[in-house]
Amino acid sequence: MKIMSSATGYSGDPITLIAMLDPATGVLAIVKRSEEFREEPQPGFAFVTNVRCEAYDCLFQEEHWDDAIRAYKQAEGNEMVAFDDEVARYTPRIEVDGIDEKGQQYRLHPDLQNGEVAVLGLVHFQQRQRGILTAEEAMDEWFDLIRI
Repeated sequence: MKIMSSATGYSGDPITLIAMLDPATGVLAIVKRSEEFREEPQPGFAFVTNVRCEAYDCLFQEEHWDDAIRAYKQAEGNEMVAFDDEVARYTPRIEVDGIDEKGQQYRLHPDLQNGEVAVLGLVHFQQRQRGILTAEEAMDEWFDLIRI
């Protein structure tokens, strides 16, 4: 699956990153930066953005950050996210900020860049797609059982 993620409103220039999500493995590969900021996707791409616009597949807002940060740390630890050298500089700068009854707490860098937000949006989308793909696989197995 091809994905575009656009982010603006934070440090740095507005940005659009292009990524691929392998539905078989769940690996998200962030492959390049678009030459221009996009407010709508190219045909054939899913579109993630932090800006309300006419067409998007996933609106990534601040209320999603906690889940996205945890999903990013999990994906990073399980080698489920990969960066091309060209876009590695957008790796989110996330610091551990202690532990409480909910588990590890994280803190974003105070100078959060639009590229980092775009990456967190992509990982949020990856997490949502994992749930959809899991449900589809379960339905396929259920239908296989019915046909027997």
